[in-house]
Amino acid sequence: MESVKTSAISRETSDEKLVSMAISGNALAFRMLVDRHHHYVTSIASRFLFKEDDTHEVVQDTFVRVWKHLENYDGKRLFTTWLYAIAFNLCLDKLRINRRRREVSLTEDDMGKYFGETDSGDPVKKMDTASIVRAIREYAGKLSLVQRQVFVLRDLQDLSVDDVCSITGYDADKVKSNLYHARKFMREKLVKGGYL
Repeated sequence: MESVKTSAISRETSDEKLVSMAISGNALAFRMLVDRHHHYVTSIASRFLFKEDDTHEVVQDTFVRVWKHLENYDGKRLFTTWLYAIAFNLCLDKLRINRRRREVSLTEDDMGKYFGETDSGDPVKKMDTASIVRAIREYAGKLSLVQRQVFVLRDLQDLSVDDVCSITGYDADKVKSNLYHARKFMREKLVKGGYL
């Protein structure tokens, strides 16, 4: 019976079709959704949270919540938008908890991993990258929560303004205005710090 279910799945199967199959009890379809989007959800979470344990927890909670609420997915918007909104909201919850606990974030070595730093073998380049990552982390942490949200989603995750609106629930004017101020702040700080 399972072979009949799995034979209808390929790499080209759309997210929406996989959701439909998962709702019908096909665990492989859900596994494919997780495999397909795990990296991107991890990327979003790590750029908000910076702590590896928090990132793993939010990624796991995201997919647990998706599994529990698959039937609530309406299909009128992209599955990825719905998925990233869940991850985004769990990140905000974790930030609020951490703010109350006043926890300290990861070291710069861990940050490099999250911002896509690779070991080039060039110690000067590695040091420059590490200092830029440290500066971005420090300055992004000084943005207002709304500015940080739109900055991470738009500039660090490279989502469209429409996607940022769908994920955050903000209108386009609010996203663009906060993004403008976030970019201006980050540019001023990076120029003043000698990074640009």
